[in-house]
Order: sequence, then structure tokens, then C-alpha cells
Amino acid sequence: MPSIELDEQTHEKVVFAARLMACTPSEVVRRLVESWSTPEKPDEKPDGVRVHAVYRGERIQGLFHPDTRTLTVTQGPQAGQSFSSPSAAAMAVIQELNPDRSPNANGWLFWRVTSSGVELKSLRR
Repeated sequence: MPSIELDEQTHEKVVFAARLMACTPSEVVRRLVESWSTPEKPDEKPDGVRVHAVYRGERIQGLFHPDTRTLTVTQGPQAGQSFSSPSAAAMAVIQELNPDRSPNANGWLFWRVTSSGVELKSLRR
């Protein structure tokens, strides 16, 4: 199996991310590479900003509509559902994946802009 070398600090961050995501360090790296290497379809012109979140090791994708500030989940739990806010979408996802936890969440921090990896709050007006 091929391997890669990481400096100690980066290795610790990958191991920490694996604990948070409930997966292996290799899976963290694989998911990161996949998130950046999935090509956009040239004929697809969404009327929003592609966003994603990783919760309990599962990647959820969505489309944030800046004009209405609504969010439609496109892949993962709640796929096909539109929500009145990023927070409502985040809470629905959390409720489905972790029903024993209070689903309160700040969607502006939960979701990340897929193209840049920054928190959705970077687009907040």
C-alpha cells in the first residue's frame, strides 16, 4: 500500500480530524482529496453556492441560495429537502444522524463553501 509522509504537526491534525469524524486517518485524507478533485459538470450552472458539511463521518452536500438565504440538501440525509435557513438544514441533518442529541446548531458554522472550504458565514451579509 502506498504511503505519504507528514510532518508531526500535520499528522496530529489528521489523527484529531479522524477522531472527530469517527473514521481512520486514511479516510480523512481520502475524503479531503475527493472533495477537491470532484470535477464540476461544465453544463451545470446551479443558482446557488455549493456547500457541504461532515457530521459523524458522513459528508452532506447542499446548495445555498444567497438571495433567499435558503439551503437545499442535495446529497446525504434530508437530500431533496429545502430549508428556510442554513441552521434549519443543519438541525434537520443532525436530528437524522444523531437523534439522541439536541439538534441546535448554527448553520453558518456547520456548512462550508465547497470550492474554498471556508465556513458559510463568509458569505453572510
